Amino acid sequence: MRLFIRISVDKLSMDRKAVEELRLISLSLLKTVVNLKERYIVKKLEDNVYKKPRIKLLKGFRGVGKTTALLQLFGKTADKWFYFSADHPIAKEAGIYTTVKEIVLMGYFNVLIDEIHTYPAWKSEIKALHDEFSNLTVIASGSAPLAFLPERREELIELKPLDLGEYIFLKKSEIIESGEEWQEKGATIKFIASQNSIQQEFNKYLVSGGFPSSLELEEEKALNAIYNSIRKSVREDGVFFLSMSKEKIFGMENLLTYLATSPLGDLNITSLSKSLALSKTVIYEILSALEGMEIIRVIKPYKKGMALVRAEPKILFSHPNLRYAICKQLGKNAEIGAVREELAVFGFAARGWRAFTIKGIKKSPDYVVEKGDKILVVEIGGPSKNKSQLKGFEKGLVIDELQLIPLLVVAKSSKTA
Repeated sequence: MRLFIRISVDKLSMDRKAVEELRLISLSLLKTVVNLKERYIVKKLEDNVYKKPRIKLLKGFRGVGKTTALLQLFGKTADKWFYFSADHPIAKEAGIYTTVKEIVLMGYFNVLIDEIHTYPAWKSEIKALHDEFSNLTVIASGSAPLAFLPERREELIELKPLDLGEYIFLKKSEIIESGEEWQEKGATIKFIASQNSIQQEFNKYLVSGGFPSSLELEEEKALNAIYNSIRKSVREDGVFFLSMSKEKIFGMENLLTYLATSPLGDLNITSLSKSLALSKTVIYEILSALEGMEIIRVIKPYKKGMALVRAEPKILFSHPNLRYAICKQLGKNAEIGAVREELAVFGFAARGWRAFTIKGIKKSPDYVVEKGDKILVVEIGGPSKNKSQLKGFEKGLVIDELQLIPLLVVAKSSKTA
């Protein structure tokens, strides 16, 4: 009896024409970004590209502009760089290792790989390339933050939603920067008065302006795009990266609905477990997943040890545009108090401040924020808020909606440092 074995095409070889086709596609894609203003992250990537480690991972939530940033970087030195998307059929068929190896043999040692999270074995194959080619630099991006856990040989670079300053720059080509005006009402008023129509731009920004789609789409369509990104993250990433069951995915969507339509407050896990008919363990698992997806932000108390472990967290959306997008789908209005707090905490984070809640004190301020050896106690709210909420606290600060404007205008230099 003879045994016939069919041998498949060797994946360690690749037709040069296939790589040339990827090259042609990448050069054609440059036309899509040629008229767009350059994202601030591009300068950071450009300045760090030849510094070790040689593998850079650009992560961020869907729709924040990673593909545009990679293409803009590619366009600066297209003769020396090679760009391709890992989800293209040519790259999928050959594999990352084989595709990049052929690219190197063609003389390109700087490779940009988009949507790398769509290729399951990317970690091991990028590692093999790193070890095999000592002069190879790889910048890879992906729209599933859960996929990016950096190792020793990798540098993680995060792309967050636009702050107000970059939003205005991309929209109107105006460079606006602020220092610490947000910490004092008089300085805030002077800052706003010195700018043209910044209040109107702020009102547009808080609804959908954190995402570049808002620059070319009407508000309703931009919110639809943001909502679709949320849904795709939950339904695809939850299953693919966390192997979550349908029950947990359903619970995750219900939890987002609850958070989007509720005022901010301490999250009571026990009552939430009863409301969603899910165990506490599953609730914690869902919250951890949503935080990893960069949909929510978990704010912990300003405590240490067991007191920190036992205290209930405060849950915010990572940017209020996500709240608006979900509320729009539900036909609900976003709660403005929650929006203000989410904007403030987003601004603090963009400026390098860490935010914590205050527990165990009646009528305590909203947050403690710290940066290095600087600590501020902060109350966030509308015109009715005053310093009575800060009684008994040193270095207290009330931030109203006007002060959010300079807070969210983050210096370009802080984005590229």
